Amino acid sequence: MQSRAFPRGALIYNRTEKPGGLYLIRSGSALFQIDGANGKRLLLKIVRENELFGEIVAYDGKPAPIAVEARSLLSTDFIPAARLEQLRGVYPEIDKALATVATQNLRAALAAIEELCLMDLHQRAVVCLKRLCVDANDPSENNMRLDITQTEFASMLGASRQATNKILGQLERNKLLKRNFRFLECTPIFKRELNPVTVE
Repeated sequence: MQSRAFPRGALIYNRTEKPGGLYLIRSGSALFQIDGANGKRLLLKIVRENELFGEIVAYDGKPAPIAVEARSLLSTDFIPAARLEQLRGVYPEIDKALATVATQNLRAALAAIEELCLMDLHQRAVVCLKRLCVDANDPSENNMRLDITQTEFASMLGASRQATNKILGQLERNKLLKRNFRFLECTPIFKRELNPVTVE
């Protein structure tokens, strides 16, 4: 296992490159996204501490279908593909863990497709906020802090920053949301009215 560090904004791999191995985040976070030929980006999720990425290297050896970029100063443990193959032969439970990560990523991609194709922007924003609230898992009656910037949220919606800010402003005027510098907060009213359910 190797230690690898990346500065904020570093492109770890893109859609034309093979991941080269499996990454485990020790500190920091990364953007798991689709980069379009027109320069647009669709953020599928933010990968955080103790989460894996690059798992696709264990399956078909082809370039990754997504790009991964360091969201902050990122510290990772890295297992090269050849070493990962050896470990899979010795520890069968590794395959189960990799399949779990791959399934989670597939679900994130399918959710993004559903929202982009079948929902208007306001609906997408509300559904995305609900999902982020479930991930934050804060049972308190206080505001729920979501570690995502307004720019990142717009990228997750596949929308412009201007259009996204308009939706966020509407939610804020309805006391469902509070905008802050580099993060969003869902209010107790949002949590009660929308009642996010646990996703298994």
